[in-house]
Amino acid sequence: MQTITYKGITWHDDSKPSQKGLTVLQRKYGFHELDIEDCLSEHERPKVEEYDNYLFLVFHIPFQSRLSGRVTKEEVNIFVGQDFIVTLHEGQIPLMESLAHQLKESRVKRAEYLEHGTGFFLYELMSQLFDGLFPLVDSITKTIRRMEDELFESEEQVDLLRDIMRLKRNIITMRAILLPQRTIIATLEHKNKKFVSDELALYFDDILDAIERQWSLLETAKEMIDALQETHESWLTHKTNAIVRILTVFSVTMLPLTVVTGFFGMNVLLPYQHHPQASTGLLIGMAALLAGLLGYFARRGWL
Repeated sequence: MQTITYKGITWHDDSKPSQKGLTVLQRKYGFHELDIEDCLSEHERPKVEEYDNYLFLVFHIPFQSRLSGRVTKEEVNIFVGQDFIVTLHEGQIPLMESLAHQLKESRVKRAEYLEHGTGFFLYELMSQLFDGLFPLVDSITKTIRRMEDELFESEEQVDLLRDIMRLKRNIITMRAILLPQRTIIATLEHKNKKFVSDELALYFDDILDAIERQWSLLETAKEMIDALQETHESWLTHKTNAIVRILTVFSVTMLPLTVVTGFFGMNVLLPYQHHPQASTGLLIGMAALLAGLLGYFARRGWL
C-alpha cells in the first residue's frame, strides 16, 4: 500500500488489498464491515453508498488485455472522507501507479491534486480513468475501418468472421461496463455536499459527458460492426454459391462423358470396336459433347 499525505489530506492506494490491510483502514477510519466485504469480493456491482463520515464507491473501468486483445473490467473501490481517500484495485490500472509515483516525487503535483480537497482529487482521478478510454474506443473504430477496407478492396477471398466476432464481443462488453457507470457519476452529484460540493458537481458533469460520448461512439461502432457482419456473410454466401455453381457445371458436363466411357468400356461386343479410328472418333465425339454442354451453359449465364 502506498500512502501520500499533503496538508492534512491522505491518499492510500493499494493495488493488492488484503484482509489485514483493510482491517487496519477500517479501524482507523471507521468503515462499515459490509463495505470491507465488498472490497474483498471478486465481483461487486457498481454503486455509491453514503455514510455520515465517508462515501463508498464501486465502479468498473474497461481495459484491453495485451495478450488476448479481449476487453475486460477492472473493479475500483474508493472510500472518500473529509481528509482521506482510499483507492483499492487489483494492480491492472497503470494510471494509478503512475499518478502515485508523480505525487511522491513532485510537491507541485501533490499541491495540484490534493490541496483542493478529497472531492476534487476524486474528480481528477475518475476523469483521467474515463478519459483514458477514448484511445480504446478510437482503436475499435480504426479496426472496423481497416476490416471494411480489407473486405471491400481485396480481390481475394478474405475470411474476417473470427475478427468481426471478436471485435463485436469487445464492443458489447465495453457497453455493458460503461452503462452502470453513467448512473454512478450522476448519483455522485446528489450525495452529501460536504464530499462533493455544488461547484464540483459541474466537474462531474464533465466526466458524465465523456462517458456519454464514449457510449455514443460505441453505439455507432456496434451498428457498423453489425452491418459489416451482414455484408461479410452475404459476401461469403455469394462466393459459396459461385463455387457450388462451378462444381455443379463440372459435375453435369462430366456425367455424359462418364456414361459414354462406361458404355464403351464394357467387356462385350460393341459397334466399331475393331475399327482403327474408333478411339479417335470416340474422343472427337466426347469433345463435341463437352463443347456443346459448355456452350449451352454459357448462353444461359451459368458460367
